[in-house]
Amino acid sequence: MFRDLLNAVQDLSKQQAQTAPNNAIGSANTMSSIEWFRRLEGIFKHMNCNDAQKVSCAKFMLTNDAGHWWDSETRIKTAEQLRNLTWDQFKESLMGKYFPQSLRDQKEVEFLQLTQGSLPLGEYERKFEQLSRYAPHMVNIELTKAKRFEMGLKPEIKGIITAQQYTIYAKVVHRAQAISNGLGLEEKPQPSIKTSVKRKWQGHDKEKGSNQNKKVKI
Repeated sequence: MFRDLLNAVQDLSKQQAQTAPNNAIGSANTMSSIEWFRRLEGIFKHMNCNDAQKVSCAKFMLTNDAGHWWDSETRIKTAEQLRNLTWDQFKESLMGKYFPQSLRDQKEVEFLQLTQGSLPLGEYERKFEQLSRYAPHMVNIELTKAKRFEMGLKPEIKGIITAQQYTIYAKVVHRAQAISNGLGLEEKPQPSIKTSVKRKWQGHDKEKGSNQNKKVKI
């Protein structure tokens, strides 16, 4: 099983290398770091790994600056500390180095302040999913996640959604999209008649000028 686990981790490492120039944990891209952890833990859950296997595989993936950092960490820990190192301890240590608590708090505030505003619904949903990773304790229950998403919707959408009392996040998103489409909120604004006429005459003037230039050349 451990061989299968390493193969899965190697595949993740290759995918990560294709999406970023540096190792996810070694780069300044905090979103990549969060995604790295999320996907890695997904593999661990699927493979039913224990803490020792999780730590071993994660260390295997550390390269560049992150790899050098961990080498220095191992030199200041005792053999017993390294042997008893839990996954949570390892993750917290790594996150503390490349994703400090102050930055996590900042991202959590961004999530709390997120509203749809003038954003298309799809863009709002994308930002919601992105920022919610920084506040997992606020979306770890289906009902709370659904209500948090609902709170940030445009008033005309939220008014209808609230009355229907959905408790499942996916249903809230689906219903919000249907309401948005029904109200025409996703339609792109059409150019005004004045603008259209102006463009038409601008094109006419260009064509006229082009014809005059041809006459001069003759």
